[in-house]
Amino acid sequence: MNINHKRDASRMLATVSVAVLALTSTSAWAQEAPAPAPADETIYTDDAIVVIGVTKQSANIQDTPIAITAFSGEMLTEQGIGKVEDIATFTPGFNIRGAGNNPTALTLSMRGQIQNDTLATLEPSVGTYLDEMYVARAYGLNVELVDVESVQVLKGPQGTLFGRNTSAGAVLIQTANPRYDEFSGKVSATYGRFDERTGQAVLNLGLSDSLAIRGALYYQKRDGFKTDVDTGAKYEGRETWNGRVKLGWRPTENLEIILSGEWYDTFIDGPARQNLFFNAPPNFGAAKPIVDGIAAADRAQFDGNPNRVAITPPGAVPGADPRGIFNDTRTQTYSAKFILDTSFGQIRWINGYRGVQSENLIDLDGSSFRAHFTEGRQDLKQYSSELQLTGTVFDDRLNFASGLTYFRETGFDQSRSNLFGATFAAGPTVPAQFVGATSWSNFSGSLDNDSFGMYAQLNYELTDALRVTGGLRYSIDDKRVTTQSGNVANNTDVFVNCSPPTVAVPCLRSSQETFTNLSYTIGVDYDVTPDILVYAKHSKGYRSGALQLRTLTLADSIPSQPELVYEQEVGIKTTFLDGRGTFNIAGYHNVVKDAQRSPVLAPNGQSQTVIENADTETWGLEADASIEVADGFTLFASGALTDPKYTRYEGRGVSGAFGSQVIVPIDKSDYDFVGIVEKQFSVGANLSKDLGSVGLDANVVYAWQGKMPQIELPEALLTSTGIGGLGLTPAQAAQVAAVSDSGSLGILNARVALKFGPEKNFELALWGKNLTNDQEQQYTLLLSNIYIGTSYNEPRSYGVTASYKF
Repeated sequence: MNINHKRDASRMLATVSVAVLALTSTSAWAQEAPAPAPADETIYTDDAIVVIGVTKQSANIQDTPIAITAFSGEMLTEQGIGKVEDIATFTPGFNIRGAGNNPTALTLSMRGQIQNDTLATLEPSVGTYLDEMYVARAYGLNVELVDVESVQVLKGPQGTLFGRNTSAGAVLIQTANPRYDEFSGKVSATYGRFDERTGQAVLNLGLSDSLAIRGALYYQKRDGFKTDVDTGAKYEGRETWNGRVKLGWRPTENLEIILSGEWYDTFIDGPARQNLFFNAPPNFGAAKPIVDGIAAADRAQFDGNPNRVAITPPGAVPGADPRGIFNDTRTQTYSAKFILDTSFGQIRWINGYRGVQSENLIDLDGSSFRAHFTEGRQDLKQYSSELQLTGTVFDDRLNFASGLTYFRETGFDQSRSNLFGATFAAGPTVPAQFVGATSWSNFSGSLDNDSFGMYAQLNYELTDALRVTGGLRYSIDDKRVTTQSGNVANNTDVFVNCSPPTVAVPCLRSSQETFTNLSYTIGVDYDVTPDILVYAKHSKGYRSGALQLRTLTLADSIPSQPELVYEQEVGIKTTFLDGRGTFNIAGYHNVVKDAQRSPVLAPNGQSQTVIENADTETWGLEADASIEVADGFTLFASGALTDPKYTRYEGRGVSGAFGSQVIVPIDKSDYDFVGIVEKQFSVGANLSKDLGSVGLDANVVYAWQGKMPQIELPEALLTSTGIGGLGLTPAQAAQVAAVSDSGSLGILNARVALKFGPEKNFELALWGKNLTNDQEQQYTLLLSNIYIGTSYNEPRSYGVTASYKF
């Protein structure tokens, strides 16, 4: 960004005071709903769910004209939602996959939009917020939901209030705040399958009516459940620590300060992937059938069991970490909120820092042959600040929200790989002392990003039943990256040659780009009756452009343009049987311009990630319902249909014979949408009864999703020798086609708890997750026409939890 551009941006940020029509309404509360909560809280009662409304003020979910799925902390426990990735299982129209390169990283998809890689230069299309702080990177995102007050999933573009990179939706996670004048807490212990041992403690110290401290500590250790068919070793064991401390202070009646620190540390013996297909390159000559046979023998031993694996010993590849496959991720998150109540509204100043350090080693091909070892290392830091003003004027007929945001990110993202134990051969760019040394390809980048934003929204009540809504946000993203692409000796920091070869050692290349955008939303909602709300809205969302990190040529290093989403949504929200039942349904249509895709290509066996742009169109339908059929007995259900298609896809493909392959443009408009689930539903029941001396709580929920494409190639390209084709034999093509989609997945969770004691504050709960033991492909990687490796969702688990509240 040049100086004048920065000066203009600063002037615009400093002078923002205009407000435009808001995205939602805070319409009249249903008669049985509780009084509005403070803006920093989310309250769940038996009568109504109160959410942080999309004007960033409290609102009844049934009066909020947008598709929202919300969970209280108690609901998370009852439905077996223990980690962030579990949220999507029970949210219609939402899907989360563990990333292929890091099990703590997640790829999120919603309404036909997806982030299909987790590189630090790529942005998500579904934004995640922890205690109102934006979490930029997927690394370390899949954490345990410890002492969480609520989770809300907002669907559709949320860019006018929640900013850039929420073009498909936003996930808001709110942890429990300190409670004043209250001494309370909870301790619990769990023992479960795979020798799972979990302990959790929460303590709230309300030292006075103006000072309180709340702490939470979580520990889990679990054995592995995947078995190496050659050695008998176990994989996917894990050990996790998670702790949080919050301080609340009210120095005056109208000022509150909340300080928070959270620490997360997890070590995983994995991820262990399984090989589904292997086709050694032709340059293996006479050894090719031997190599293919080793992988085939592994698959025969797997015998269709997703929990059997074959791992290459790390000693087989010089430079590989001697610990073998592993993942070690740590995060530190700090925030400071200042909340001031004034005569004209509430001022909130939200500041945050998040650091992520992660390293891992993965056997990507999932066979015992030393085919593809990859190692990752990330050290990322983000800083953010948001100043916001919310309130109501004109006899509460006008609700407004406006604010300024600043975000800064620095850090490092590195990936190194060794394919088939490659070594350096003599050549003009290889010094003599490195001939014969083990070659690891290196892709790394140092980031330096700044983002600015300003927004304003209004909601105006034209009549007691009719409201108009809308909003604007202007965003500026300054992005800079310095990359190193080349080969290093024995996985050290000694670069032997660079990619492209025209760049001199130490292979540094720099890129910089500024992206700007104006997002908007406008809508209308109408109370047909006090129990029926209809609404319609139109929104423009924005996903920031991306810089390249893992490319081998200068031509592939051009930045990707921003992803723009234009979406229309109409919906009905109803309440019936005196508040005992609800039924909500929303239909939407969106068009995405320059949707970002990041496939892995491997010309001549050199894997790299390229960024592509496409245009898409999606139609969809989402619905949810609940009814309390008897006192304490509630049935609930939800479902979604998603129908995406490409209207333009200017992609890249590999052309030529092995050894002389190049990346060239190709039309991919007939490719599949990888990671998008088109059909899903969930049904469940909850029973809560007071049986006198004991209380009974029981919950069962079943979530189903249809097949999900894992490989984007059309079947015709599997045997094709043209551009983008794999050139496989018919028999090989049949192997690939058989695993191109993950099968339909049905997850059944159940929990039964008895509460007893003088105040029923002792609880003993039996629980089970994935009781159907259904395991399907979660993240599948096809590397050119060489191999397919995959991971699966976790198998059946069950256990018992004892807890005590005070």
